Formats: sequence, C-alpha cells, structure tokens
Amino acid sequence: MGIGIFELVILLTVALTFIVMIVLAAVKLIKSKLTPKQKIAWIIAMLFFQFPGLIIFLIYHDIFLLRELRGNL
Repeated sequence: MGIGIFELVILLTVALTFIVMIVLAAVKLIKSKLTPKQKIAWIIAMLFFQFPGLIIFLIYHDIFLLRELRGNL
C-alpha cells in the first residue's frame, strides 16, 4: 500500500503552514522593539514548545503587545 496523493497533499499543506508560521513569527520577533532579554525568552519558548510557542507568540504580538513595541510589517 503506501502513501497516496491525498496524504502527500495533506502532509505538504501542514508542512508549508508550519514553515510560514515560523517565518512570520521570526520576522515579527526581529522587527519588534522588545528588549534583547524578551527576544531571547521568546526564541527559547519557540524552540522548546514549537507549535504552541508560535501560536502564543503570534497572539501575544498581535493582541497584547503595545502598538509602539510592534514591528511594522
């Protein structure tokens, strides 16, 4: 049996979504005006808790972070 076309499409979709989320979070983290300690803490959080860390950072950056500290994309 093996992997069919439908499974490959789902796998590629999930992988591309995860890669786009990593790039988006990295760009937002680099452009934000957080202190270096805060940036390091977020990098560690995203490394140890990969998917939940990305989701939490994106929510934190877009909703809870002050507008002055956000990076302009």
